[in-house]
Amino acid sequence: MERIFEATSVVIVGVSERPGNLGLNILHNLIEWGYGGKVYCVNPKGGEALGHRLYTSVSELPESVDLASIIVPASAVPDVVDECGRKGITRLAIPAGGFEEFAGGGTRARDALVEAALRHGIRFVGPNCLTVINAHTGLCLPFVPVPSDLPRGGVSIIAQSGGIGLDFLARLKDDNTGFSKFISVGNKTDLDEVDFLEYLGSDSRTEVICMYLEDVARGRELLETARGIAKPILAYKANVEPLTRESAQSHTAALANDDAVVSGAFEQAGILRVERLAHLAAYAKVFSLPPLRGNRVALVSPTGGILVLASDQCARRGFEFPALPAPVVEDIKAHLRAGVIDISNPVDLGDVHDADARAYIIDRLLEQDFIDGVIMLLIARISSGKQIKGNIQSLQKNILPDLAAMIKKHDKPLVFSLLSTGEVRIDTRRSVDFPIFDDVEEAVDAAAVLRDYSLRTAR
Repeated sequence: MERIFEATSVVIVGVSERPGNLGLNILHNLIEWGYGGKVYCVNPKGGEALGHRLYTSVSELPESVDLASIIVPASAVPDVVDECGRKGITRLAIPAGGFEEFAGGGTRARDALVEAALRHGIRFVGPNCLTVINAHTGLCLPFVPVPSDLPRGGVSIIAQSGGIGLDFLARLKDDNTGFSKFISVGNKTDLDEVDFLEYLGSDSRTEVICMYLEDVARGRELLETARGIAKPILAYKANVEPLTRESAQSHTAALANDDAVVSGAFEQAGILRVERLAHLAAYAKVFSLPPLRGNRVALVSPTGGILVLASDQCARRGFEFPALPAPVVEDIKAHLRAGVIDISNPVDLGDVHDADARAYIIDRLLEQDFIDGVIMLLIARISSGKQIKGNIQSLQKNILPDLAAMIKKHDKPLVFSLLSTGEVRIDTRRSVDFPIFDDVEEAVDAAAVLRDYSLRTAR
């Protein structure tokens, strides 16, 4: 795995100067991402592309390299693999398609590929995938352009679909959450999710592991590997309905698994299964908060309707609302403007319009021993001057820095939801280092995921 993700030299087989060439896209990604290793390119006709000489064959390279990316027709892949083996290149990324997912002779091409790899002791990613990205080294090997401004961080993704993996990265960017490793496994003819899960479990740059799977080929090994990893593992398992099985088979040669068995097995292994793909990225960011060590929460909102909705969701997720003692209630009442709202938990802040007062109330709630965490909603609007107005910036003060300081001070999670336009949420996320959720129900669900992981880790 180190030879793949920490490769200091790469060859791309299948590069040409022709616009739209997929190998050229890979070369462009390496340049744009600032990859610092050596890069070689191969095309039987020779020439030059983006300032790089095109060698006519792998054997013509002046040296062996750590990793080869092979983007040629499936029928030609086994010969290239054989040539790589003779050159001493034993790690490959094979994005090329046309193997067992393809009805027209693809199985024969797969068998020839496997035979050539075994002959030389080669391990490979793919085929039929976008292969890998290491955000921290600039190794970016997908054959489609990948924006180089994606934030770097600690979330890694193993995806059986490259397109869904890239969608996941885009969602992380919108959430201002950085990623570490991107792995598109495709047909996973050799290396599969178990191999990559084991690697990410020991990778110092990976803090949270996410998986999108269409099938689980080595179920027992996956569970045993997951049990030994002391990091959050989130999984979305697709291909669960009979109508989807044919399309999945033609996409990545995936076979469906019994869904009830998958759910039970994931739960036993501590893998947190998410029910919607959008939640994979949304829940990944909640682990940047301190642990949620119990079910006792304070729910805070400036509107009673949202409190009712969120309270229902908290009940579904097994949360409790401890009663607030009289001194805390009187403290909150002292900051009410009209005094027309009864104070209890959940806490209705509809009569508190001062930013410092709101921040003070949150601080008081977090410092209580009987409160394990706070789930909070704020509402923001945009004025004609495009400034964030309303509850997030009242009296010209933004309380978000205060909230960030409270999280660190009390070592408790504040699971925060911002009700506003997408533009405001994205801008606001870029200004803070704690997660912001799109709606309060999503925040409650994310808090439940954090609690379940925190309690399992404690046990």
